[in-house]
Amino acid sequence: MHVATYVRVSTVFEEQDSSLINQEEGLNDYIRKNGWVLFDTYSERQSSFKKRIEFQRLVKDAMAKKFHVILVKSLSRFGRSIGELNTIVPQLVEKGLRFIALSEGIDTENPDWQSKLAMYSMVYQMSSQTTSDWIRMAERARAKRGEFTGSFAPYGYKKVGKQLLPADDDTPKVVKRIFDLYLGGKMGMQAIANLLTDEGIPSPAQSQGRKNASPYWHLSSVKIILTNPVYVGDLVAQRQHVSALGSTKRRRTSKEEHVVIRDNHPALISREQFQAVQNLLQRRSIRKVSGKPNLFSYLLYCADCGRGMYCCKRPYGNTHYICGTYQKRGAHHCSRHSIRETYLEQLILSDLRKFVGERVNTEQLADDIHREAQSEDKRIGKEIEALKKKIEKLERRKNNAEDKWLDGEWDKERYHEALERVEKELLQARQRLGKLEKTRDTQKLSLPDIAKLTKFDRLDRELVLLLVKRIEVQENGKVTIIYNFTV
Repeated sequence: MHVATYVRVSTVFEEQDSSLINQEEGLNDYIRKNGWVLFDTYSERQSSFKKRIEFQRLVKDAMAKKFHVILVKSLSRFGRSIGELNTIVPQLVEKGLRFIALSEGIDTENPDWQSKLAMYSMVYQMSSQTTSDWIRMAERARAKRGEFTGSFAPYGYKKVGKQLLPADDDTPKVVKRIFDLYLGGKMGMQAIANLLTDEGIPSPAQSQGRKNASPYWHLSSVKIILTNPVYVGDLVAQRQHVSALGSTKRRRTSKEEHVVIRDNHPALISREQFQAVQNLLQRRSIRKVSGKPNLFSYLLYCADCGRGMYCCKRPYGNTHYICGTYQKRGAHHCSRHSIRETYLEQLILSDLRKFVGERVNTEQLADDIHREAQSEDKRIGKEIEALKKKIEKLERRKNNAEDKWLDGEWDKERYHEALERVEKELLQARQRLGKLEKTRDTQKLSLPDIAKLTKFDRLDRELVLLLVKRIEVQENGKVTIIYNFTV
């Protein structure tokens, strides 16, 4: 028996090295007593399920059947949530692996392993939830004492002990400059972000030393600074927490749950200036009149930078589109690539009329397509009926194999070999059947349909999505249209 062992501690503290060693030695002793062979030891210090690299390697090797048994000291070392344990362990068993957790006496070769797994996984889930609740209460208590509990200090500040102090670099000056520029009234948040990027000022993520930090300032980066009360000296904590135990997603808490400590640390911005910015932000907020997309939204792209085109609607003149990079970042990053919506609309309609006029005898083509469609539908129908009969036959074979195993005519190995072969054929037949039925139900776009569409004077959004796959616009105005049909 080749055995893989898995050992884990949930933090990176060096004093827990002994725990890893103790787990490993205990498991090795158990392997020797049973006369088994150690395949490999998968060891790591990590509590987050998604980040457990060695765990993922273990499961991958198990699915490849590189060993026969997975041995752990405790079920809690393998996983702590109900979802983890009641998903992974049964999958391993179905693959033919044996799973043993020594502390809980769980062995998947014993008939009671599923009930034990369910019971202990629930206990460990409750334990994790209790720990999480205590940590949240402790963080709330520290926040009420005025201690900063965040992982990264806000831009412009540094974390000294448990307090926030103005940073020793130029970031406090940048914060003050952002407030001044916005209050000046001549620059919006995106314009300020572009200015800071062009001047080479490190972004907030770069200043915090985050991995893979973008060098670009974004509108959201500026907005976070302009709306964060930390810059008037107030500590506002407990604004977010994880949506569920083990999840990486966070949800906003209600204002009643926030912990607010006024004048907790040195301010970078006066309260009067901060309130003036909030008033200006409210006045400049744009109300969305309609959630409907524009005629060519998500279809129109700049041929040079590849970014989507931005729709410009004015009370006067024509609706037109410009490069999204140019609109957001300015002429230093890409050019305007402006094109009118009416021009694109007429260009598409002209193309359709040209296709129909030059290549298609619509009446003759309609008759041909109708005959071809009938013939194809008949062929598909015959194949569907044949597949249904085949599936019925395979189901009978499956039942017969089970009967022979239960009656003792076949041993377990022969039964599973037959079952695996039949299941494989069943899967292929069902997949083919589903594909044929979908093809039969789906109506393909034909040129006679296009001929009907060209009778309309204008295109609407539904027709554009039906006809067009992608449109690319070059700076010189040349347009490339990729349609959803071929001629």
